Amino acid sequence: MAIAASIQPEFYSVFSPDKIEEIVHYLDTEKEIPFKFFYQGNMVKEWEEFNEAQEKARLSSAKTDDKFLKNVCIHLFQAESDCDRWNIVDIGAANPLLVKKLVGTFLDSDILNSYIALDISQGILDLSHSQLTEWFPNLNWQGHLWDFEKEIIPTIVAEKRQARTSEQINNLYLYIGGTFCNVKDRINVLKNIAERMLPSEWLCVSFGVDFIGAKNKEFEVETHISAAACRYVIELLGIDPNDVQIVGYFDEKWGGYKTDILFQQDYCFEFKLKNSQKIVQFNQGDRINIYRFFSYAIESDTSCPAIFEDFQKAGLEIISYRIEALLSRVMIVCQLIT
Repeated sequence: MAIAASIQPEFYSVFSPDKIEEIVHYLDTEKEIPFKFFYQGNMVKEWEEFNEAQEKARLSSAKTDDKFLKNVCIHLFQAESDCDRWNIVDIGAANPLLVKKLVGTFLDSDILNSYIALDISQGILDLSHSQLTEWFPNLNWQGHLWDFEKEIIPTIVAEKRQARTSEQINNLYLYIGGTFCNVKDRINVLKNIAERMLPSEWLCVSFGVDFIGAKNKEFEVETHISAAACRYVIELLGIDPNDVQIVGYFDEKWGGYKTDILFQQDYCFEFKLKNSQKIVQFNQGDRINIYRFFSYAIESDTSCPAIFEDFQKAGLEIISYRIEALLSRVMIVCQLIT
């Protein structure tokens, strides 16, 4: 007989009724919870601690992205442009430390109009606001909820260009930290961003990759943020931790890394929805996929036609492309195709 899980009250307080409907739909039809939902509740603190650990590490993807943004800043200052000021548009604002130096440089140079944080989670927006305004009390911080997998970038972002009628203001879009390869439809997300871009504006993207022929495809899930997300799901859904296993692996068929909750007992979940109830059952051996990261394959000469093709399909032209070989990380600057 399946174990009847006792779903915790926190599950219904952390997620809105609409998000609960969406999560239950994914559990029932896809046996997954997309990673975009793990920027809520106690996970906000996990992200804060994860960011601090990245900051303290001798080598980290965050430090690599920080250097990338420094170079972007230098090129912006050197480029010929009719732009007087910039809005920094941070798409997925879970790591304020990552943009701290960039924001400071823009403020010191008196070229920052506003900093606009976009995220699916109000908790992450609160974290961004708290930290950035503590560091920069005079910062014109703006925050807006946005699910970039489902919607075109908010119109308010385009409207911010008209904040000072006497000056030309452009948007600098940051999509940093690897979320690009974590979404289901990467091209659609890029299209949702590009929809409101101007030809003179830049979109900066960073994410991890694998070199073709690389033999080490192991995934150290114990130290990855997705393990914390799994533990949070186990807690919220009332699962006995002894009845499941957290597994991380490289999915050769799909071409990327995944983190799953593997059931070692049969479980039954009864969810309270807005106007009904829904029973979802998992049998021994079933999995809930919590995290996925598609891994582009980079040639030994650091070319990657698949990346260029995907950006082109979204209407974007890559104008700068850099590989940080030590961390197998790609850093891209792109513009609209004109």
